[in-house]
Amino acid sequence: MLIEAARRAEAAAKEMLAVVNEGSASCTEVREALEISRAFMAAGSAFQVGAARIIAGREQHGDGGAQTLADAAGLSRRDARTTVNTARVIEAAPAVQRAVDDGRVSRDNAKQLADAISKTSAAAVESDSGLLAKAQSMRPEQFISEARRWTASRQSDGGEADYERLRAKRRVRVWDADDGMMHLHGEFDPATGNRIAKRLRTEARRLHDTDKAQAAENSHTQRRSFDQCMADALDNLTAGGAASGSGGGKPYADICVVAHVDGATGELIAELPDGQRLPTTVLEQLSCNAKLTGIVYDRRGKPIWRTQSRRTVTEAQWQLLIAKWGGCFHCGANPAMCQGHHIEAASQGGPTKLDNLVPACWSCHHRIHHDNWQIHKYPDGHHTLHPPDRIHYGPARSPDHPSPLFEPSNQPEPAARAPAQPDAAAETPPRPGPHTARAALQRAKAARNQPGAPSPPDSTDREKPRRASEKPLFASSDHGRASDDRHGPRGAGEQPLFTSGLPDPDPCP
Repeated sequence: MLIEAARRAEAAAKEMLAVVNEGSASCTEVREALEISRAFMAAGSAFQVGAARIIAGREQHGDGGAQTLADAAGLSRRDARTTVNTARVIEAAPAVQRAVDDGRVSRDNAKQLADAISKTSAAAVESDSGLLAKAQSMRPEQFISEARRWTASRQSDGGEADYERLRAKRRVRVWDADDGMMHLHGEFDPATGNRIAKRLRTEARRLHDTDKAQAAENSHTQRRSFDQCMADALDNLTAGGAASGSGGGKPYADICVVAHVDGATGELIAELPDGQRLPTTVLEQLSCNAKLTGIVYDRRGKPIWRTQSRRTVTEAQWQLLIAKWGGCFHCGANPAMCQGHHIEAASQGGPTKLDNLVPACWSCHHRIHHDNWQIHKYPDGHHTLHPPDRIHYGPARSPDHPSPLFEPSNQPEPAARAPAQPDAAAETPPRPGPHTARAALQRAKAARNQPGAPSPPDSTDREKPRRASEKPLFASSDHGRASDDRHGPRGAGEQPLFTSGLPDPDPCP
């Protein structure tokens, strides 16, 4: 039955193609057929995905059917994996799944809906009929911005976790290809990627205009293509040939960020021109070295008033900051790697004054805005940076009454060797050290020389090896030899440096 239905579908598709190739159909018929084929192709795509998932599940492929779909539909494994994951996610939203299977929502827009479901919930997406209507009516390049705005507005952290996930995936790879060219591939978060792209395009446009002017003067001048100018612009920027807005002063090819206050919630919302929502922490970091322009719009969105643009950190202020700090205020990094940072955020109305500014390198600047590191201000102006939730006690100092590393023993010595001692309560206990060891050695010798004290064993006894359990309490042999019996018996002239003061036990009978 399934094979027969597939054969009929194939025959119908071939019949439609033959009519189109003949050119006998009118434009009205072709347009109507295109609308019908949209639903037909969507149903065919849904069938391929469902069939691939069934095969993978029964045969336990473990990839959800991605490889089976890639082989059957002629897709790359990456596209097949994306299609399978999209179908799996939208299953939780039946209304979205029906719209996709009927062809009312394109596969590209279905991918954006699946991403919104993953970041919020299936119930939130399915309950918003306006979002589904936009997915049906908008082209993919338009709907991607709308879906991102919708998702960011419904995330509890304002898109912070999503932005950090994108930033964690940033990378640049450089490798030698077989064609003799050097290849470079980079992936960046939205803010960083837009900054890099704007700088490259600005420098490439300058090089392109320069070639155009030279070609007008000399017809033999060879002009570069814009792609070649982009490559040369990257070389110029990485070689330091172009200006950069590293810390203060004139900015170079800054990106445009539109920030406005949400009338419903009163929250400050920042977006890139393409609709990409930026978290508040990213806005604060960009505001530290931005040119701010205030614009007032009417209810229809038409600008009616504009302020003069002003830099948050002027060239003079930047020079004074570098003269004071010499580099990053925390780690001392080179000034070329630093940016001016507002201790009280500029996006929150923080003043652009020297007592509210510090130079921060890229790494420390990121810690402040994204990892919640705190700046501790001091009256002398030399502020410090500390990790979050850390108690700061001020400069360290030694304690007034340090405790000794080794406490002296309070056990009384044996009566046979201990001479009369004065009252221990009236005597301050000795402080451990070399003099204490020498005093202990002298007391041991004095106790051994007292009348009635047992005499040390003669040389013949010493020359006899001890049993394994008979060792001096403290012993050290000459010339670095250990006093353990593993090295043999001691000689007649070898005595321990420290002894217990007790007589040696009787030798073995």
